[in-house]
Amino acid sequence: MRIVSSAHRFFSFQTPPPLSSISKPSLFPTLRPIQFRNIINSTPLRFRFQALGFSHRLRAMSTTTTTEDPASSAPSVQVRDRIDLTDKERLIFGRLLEVLRHFSLQTQLRVAGGWVRDKLLGRDCYDIDIAIDNMLGKEFCEKVNEYLSSKGEEAHGIGVIQCNPDQSKHLETARMRLFDVWIDVVNLRSEDYSENSRIPTMRFGTAEEDAYRRDLTINSLFYNINTSSVEDFTRRGIADLKSGKIVTPLPPKETFLDDPLRVLRAIRFGARFGFALDGELKKAASDDDVKAAIADKISRERVGHEIDLMVSGSQPVKAINYVLDLLLFWVVFSLPPEVDCPTFQGCESLDSTGLGEPFRFGEVSVMVVAVLGSASLIWRLPGTLCSLLDARPSMFEAHFRILCSRKCGHKNIRLGSSMLDRDPMDEQRRLGLYATLFLPLRSTTYKDNKSKKVLSLSLSLSLSLSKKVPVVNYIFRNSLKLKASDAETVINVHNATKKLLSLIPLILSNPEDIKIAEVDWGRVTLDVPVASKLRILAGLLLREIKDFWRVALLASVLLYPTNIDDTKDSSAEQFQLEKRSQTYKIVENAITDLGLEKVWEMKPLVNGKDIMSILQLKAGGPLVREWQKKLLEWQLAHPSGTSEECLDWMRQTNSKRARVE
Repeated sequence: MRIVSSAHRFFSFQTPPPLSSISKPSLFPTLRPIQFRNIINSTPLRFRFQALGFSHRLRAMSTTTTTEDPASSAPSVQVRDRIDLTDKERLIFGRLLEVLRHFSLQTQLRVAGGWVRDKLLGRDCYDIDIAIDNMLGKEFCEKVNEYLSSKGEEAHGIGVIQCNPDQSKHLETARMRLFDVWIDVVNLRSEDYSENSRIPTMRFGTAEEDAYRRDLTINSLFYNINTSSVEDFTRRGIADLKSGKIVTPLPPKETFLDDPLRVLRAIRFGARFGFALDGELKKAASDDDVKAAIADKISRERVGHEIDLMVSGSQPVKAINYVLDLLLFWVVFSLPPEVDCPTFQGCESLDSTGLGEPFRFGEVSVMVVAVLGSASLIWRLPGTLCSLLDARPSMFEAHFRILCSRKCGHKNIRLGSSMLDRDPMDEQRRLGLYATLFLPLRSTTYKDNKSKKVLSLSLSLSLSLSKKVPVVNYIFRNSLKLKASDAETVINVHNATKKLLSLIPLILSNPEDIKIAEVDWGRVTLDVPVASKLRILAGLLLREIKDFWRVALLASVLLYPTNIDDTKDSSAEQFQLEKRSQTYKIVENAITDLGLEKVWEMKPLVNGKDIMSILQLKAGGPLVREWQKKLLEWQLAHPSGTSEECLDWMRQTNSKRARVE
């Protein structure tokens, strides 16, 4: 197979010199409280909120960047010297060439973008985008069908995806199915952008013009089906792929101002492949003009979609680190305008994290990644259950797979499911990561007159007294335009985290040392032993949070104080992480030993009709709901109890109550 440059000269791959002598920056920031004190001492406290989310607050976040330029430590990447086609790809490309010969077309067929990149990296890719040079995609698909009909074969339906700039679709795209594979066909194009719009003026372009208008050099490569060759019209796509660099074909600021969505795409691909962002690209992405363009030109739906791809990807910690390093955190995760400036001046501190001193809002940007990194590090420790997956390529994904699996020691954990075909495990991992990401914001609220409309009824009622809404809800619904159910799940995890924090000391204590098992968020009305009260409290909490209880437990463990000063040396920090890991396993084992693994699936032993019969009521009401709660507590306290035993207890208790009254 040939590999040609834009001048169509042959060249061979040459691996750059090894960069092993250059140290790489750590992916995970430390959790030492002294770091946060230094940040506050060296940063102005005027975190003035502005509409675009940058200025003082974002500049304060620049202290989170490493002094070493990550671009200088770009990894050396193994790139194949040829593209090996699968049998299905040979059939598809062969059929397209037959169409050209049948109609004597001079059309050049090129596979564009991600397919070429992934094939050179030795990865499977089923996203085939065909770029053609002298007709529209729909016209070519019609030629394919005309050819099939001439051969007595069945023609295929043609779908047309209209241009939609908000979805990064600037040209009409035709789609059809060949050999059970969907292919997209679009013409090569050149783009001209207006000053105040990300909608370009489109025209037919050359392959070179098309390559230069793409977001990144590694995405600008073509595979020419006619010549079976890889084409690198930017003259650096192959080199950047080999050296592991994220670079734009044109000057980065110009590229980002034309389409600011490319900033987030650069971050996503950099994290996904472990590539380093080019220094000039980082400088442009941090430019205030580019941040303003992100706010003005890109719909929040597109911002949310890119962030969702990062969080659902294999390297969410690295992606968020990039967002922080580029001072984009508050641009992406914008806050409600109702939030007053004094909230962010350090006058009010959030809850104590248990990881050191209470932290101010100016440190939240550091904490979000610190919490994510700690979650990963805890499960990376020797002896934790994730050691079952030490050989897996994506440790962080494995950690959260374990947290969200049916049993923490479950070995049959599937990795890498497609986002288009998520299973419940993928959704738990995704929302679990969001819950961890926004953990430092769990107690931050704002006033919203529309709170009863944006939240579920139950959550709205719980907040009706304060008339305040968690700021996390605003981030999901307004900043990212994600589903309301996503916001509700994450907020529920945060609420469960607070409750679990009060249960952890009871679980860690010896049963004989516990005098009373009560917490501030719930009181057991039954006169049962302390161990049974603990089972009732834990059971009620798990019935609220359901499958996400392990995610909430992990967050609780991260916030639970260890009474270890980890500011002295790394060994103390390691010991703290090991202690947190041990705490997680003890609490998790205690919950499973209590038989609460799937307690939310437990059916009530007594139904509403039986309750009304004993109480001699004709309709339900508050009294029936009160007894339903009592009977649920009895059932949790007596896991082996029968419905008859439960009814007998109710009759006796109700009789005593009637005599007292």
